[in-house]
Amino acid sequence: MIATKLNSTLCAALAVTALIASQPAAAISITFDYSYDTSGFFTGHTDRQTLLNQAASEFTTRLQDNLTAITSVTSGRPRDLASFNPNFFNPQTGADTTLSNYSIAADNLVVFVGAQNFGTSILGQGGPGGYSASGFSSLELNRNQSTTTDFGPWGGAISFSSTANWYFDQDATTTESFSGYDFYSVAVHELGHVLGFGTAPSFGNLVVNNQFTGIASSALYGGSVPMNDSGHWQSGLTSTVNGVTQEVSMDPYISANQRKHFTELDFAGLQDMGWQVSPVTAVPVPAAVWLFLSGLAGLFGFSRRRIV
Repeated sequence: MIATKLNSTLCAALAVTALIASQPAAAISITFDYSYDTSGFFTGHTDRQTLLNQAASEFTTRLQDNLTAITSVTSGRPRDLASFNPNFFNPQTGADTTLSNYSIAADNLVVFVGAQNFGTSILGQGGPGGYSASGFSSLELNRNQSTTTDFGPWGGAISFSSTANWYFDQDATTTESFSGYDFYSVAVHELGHVLGFGTAPSFGNLVVNNQFTGIASSALYGGSVPMNDSGHWQSGLTSTVNGVTQEVSMDPYISANQRKHFTELDFAGLQDMGWQVSPVTAVPVPAAVWLFLSGLAGLFGFSRRRIV
């Protein structure tokens, strides 16, 4: 989820060359389903849909897992029948929703999205879906990933605040000053929860006394990583994105006028819970650009919204 204070949210106008990373082709894909967007928060707004897809690319360019398909079989011999029935919260109403005899393609996640009124403090909420099923093994339902040390979701749901003062970037690959809460940053945060950050058993198994003990995360941080709660890093932790220091995406708060990408510490959390995360190699850029980007945090006020 995302909410108000310094939780799950830039820069003075300057013409700079975008940072370019050398990365492998995507191994997984994320498909957004707008079936429950009855208020029209996304429907008819192709710019918002494009922004969601840009947020998803932060993950699809780094996660190299092979997720097997889950295919419902509704005809044929009785012993061949298989039924997969995903359930999730309706992103428009919050009500529990179940689909019957659904199928998920290999290496794909489906995320149902919409918007609802969360009041004044929450910007969004999201997480993986559950399911009922017959005719599948537990390994098949976890997409051929270990059920104790890995995570293979079919997808899930994300709901965004319908009343927040959003900033919808026309191109999230660029940086510029803006006013409001950054929709792109909140989308990245909630997708982290859909992928299991703070929500998967393999993540929770590594939280001990409010400290995350994963090997990759601890090596990067220099010890067990402090948690704000069972689903978020401690507020205010920093890590790097292409060599630039930034507040982590998966702490519970975000400031107005702030852009957050998924940092290396955030990715280390996903790696520890079982995702295969590829390294990223950034193309060097002039020192002046690094200094400009790293100094952004001091340009803005301290109004914060929580992201759940």
